[in-house]
Amino acid sequence: MIARNTQILSVSLPKEIMADVEKMAKIERRSKSDLIREMIQLYRSWKFKRDWKKIRAMGEDIRKKFNFKNEDELFEYIHGD
Repeated sequence: MIARNTQILSVSLPKEIMADVEKMAKIERRSKSDLIREMIQLYRSWKFKRDWKKIRAMGEDIRKKFNFKNEDELFEYIHGD
């Protein structure tokens, strides 16, 4: 017996969305599972970029608040050198 490297996920979707998924799968000649996998990968990538932008913005706010000109000044502030 060959072990599966996947798991089955059952979800409920509105009929309109399911119709879209089926239509996309047919047009692209791909499985619905393949489309959903790609959608999840795209979401993860989008979320990472969104979160990274938030972190960068927070860092920029702190830099402005403490008037750091570069990373060396930040390092000196943190480590007291």
